[in-house]
Amino acid sequence: MSPAESEVNFKIATTMSDKENQNLFAVITGDIAGSSRLQGEQRIKLLNNLKRSFGNVEKLLGKSVMAYPFEIFRGDSFQGVLKVPESALKASVIIRATIRSSFKTTLKNAFDARIAVGIGSISLFPDKSSGEGDGEAYRNSGPELDMMEKKNRLLVVKTPWEEVNRELNVECALLDVIISRWSIEQAEVLLMHFEGLTQQQIAENLNISQPGVRKRIEKANIDEIEMTLTRFEQLIHHKYNPVGL
Repeated sequence: MSPAESEVNFKIATTMSDKENQNLFAVITGDIAGSSRLQGEQRIKLLNNLKRSFGNVEKLLGKSVMAYPFEIFRGDSFQGVLKVPESALKASVIIRATIRSSFKTTLKNAFDARIAVGIGSISLFPDKSSGEGDGEAYRNSGPELDMMEKKNRLLVVKTPWEEVNRELNVECALLDVIISRWSIEQAEVLLMHFEGLTQQQIAENLNISQPGVRKRIEKANIDEIEMTLTRFEQLIHHKYNPVGL
């Protein structure tokens, strides 16, 4: 199979050409923190919301952002590949916002997603027979997820550039603090904000007042999140200008 054909069907594992190896991807690997507390129908509901979060990524960022679709494995673990690495942090925030809006619970017991983003080249995409991809982006993602629980972190990003990693380590830590304080209502407002809805439109959808929406936006620190996402995009774009995007 040629590199051109692999662009059409990423389900078939293929070794990419030298030119394709110069392109960067973002591998998002994650699992659900706290899912072991659920059984039966509640666990099914949580996994359905995880699937809904993947739909939200495609809805809010566009289907063309995906190089390889999100898949669930080992119960509640998941992985997907983005061909627009600048969008990886926003995709991670979308997934976490969707999961945090899944169940009515206290902030302390809220369900969340643990996510490791790896940015780099990819030499092999997975298929149903091999099951695993390979390349720098995969190696920057999967192993990081395995170490996150020990570090009590829910979001990390590893790139090929150490100076960028040092900055993102701080920014991801601050995002963790903000996201961990989201109520269900604040997570819902964030997703609607990402859709491009105005405060008045969000108010009408939620049947609350526009000042009520503004209050939720302020408490969710959405302006600060937008600034962080923009900074992330600038960092990645400065290091790598995607070909053909």
